[in-house]
Amino acid sequence: MHAGSRDKANCFQINLQHSRTATSNLGQLVNQHNVDITYVQEPYTINNMLAGLPKSHKAYTSGGGRKKTAIVINNDQLNATPITQLSNEDCVTVEVRSEAVKFFGVSKYFDSRRDIEEDIRQLEKLRNYTKGYGLIIAVVSNARTKCCTTL
Repeated sequence: MHAGSRDKANCFQINLQHSRTATSNLGQLVNQHNVDITYVQEPYTINNMLAGLPKSHKAYTSGGGRKKTAIVINNDQLNATPITQLSNEDCVTVEVRSEAVKFFGVSKYFDSRRDIEEDIRQLEKLRNYTKGYGLIIAVVSNARTKCCTTL
């Protein structure tokens, strides 16, 4: 869908580790590599907005608490609609449409303080909701390991 293509989207996944600098540099990286959709985990936010992202990029987050996920669209040929009933601070779900395609995109964070069965149930709900359409799920699950948690 980028650079004249009507049937392909360049997708990228990144964990920004709540870094202000990394989040601010995201827009430049996305433009430099012609990325259409970025699945973000652990962005740095100010007033519930991704810090330093150009206004030309459409950013989707959910919930009222600290955001652990986002989806950034950088392509005017793509329209996205948030699926609020399947989104929260740890999971953003959008329906993505263009003239050529419709699919669902999910940016998901597995929180180590939550029972993993809850995350698995949410993924099942996503799968059932999107049945018959494409589904891209970008997950950070390393928060589930002992090395990534505070002991």
